[in-house]
Amino acid sequence: MNTETQLQQLETTIRQQAQTLADSHLRQAQQQREKILAEAVNRLRLREERETSLAKTVAEQEYRRLVQASEIKMQAGLDQLRWSLIQLVMTELREQLKQLSHQPATYNTLLQQYLVNAANLLEEEELVVEVNAHDHALLAANWGEFAKLLPTKRCTLTVSARHFSGGLLVHNKEDRIRVDNSFEGLMERLESELYQVITTQLLASVMPTRNV
Repeated sequence: MNTETQLQQLETTIRQQAQTLADSHLRQAQQQREKILAEAVNRLRLREERETSLAKTVAEQEYRRLVQASEIKMQAGLDQLRWSLIQLVMTELREQLKQLSHQPATYNTLLQQYLVNAANLLEEEELVVEVNAHDHALLAANWGEFAKLLPTKRCTLTVSARHFSGGLLVHNKEDRIRVDNSFEGLMERLESELYQVITTQLLASVMPTRNV
């Protein structure tokens, strides 16, 4: 074999080896590319899942916030309605008490009961009975009959400097100890109980409770 032939064979061998190496590197590059693409796709999928999960969480939080805000607003409206109804009933109750002064027989009996109740709570023998101007005109004419209800007490009837719509206020001569049986005094003492009764009877059966 001459030198030229040997050179040709060597060139052929080199080209074949180069081709083989090139093919090998090409396959490796292709595999690497596919791996990179797969990893990129996986990262993208994970990112999308995280963003979807985050968006879902944010949406759920916003939904809960809107629901809570709606419940708070609704509850505020119910509370306002409750309070308005309670105040309406209390106003009507005060008005009904005032109307008693225009029913002489009933009112006279009521004042007698108030007087006896107050006098029994006070140990002093000398008492001052305060009433408003309207009731003073009503009671002055027959005050002797009232006095007979308390044979062990000396009761003086007077027009009160305090403002109240009805009933009476009884105190000792020094005005240090008193029993307030005026309508306003009675309403104030019974306020909490009246609110509870009104709320229970008027609202509990027709409206949601506080824990909606």
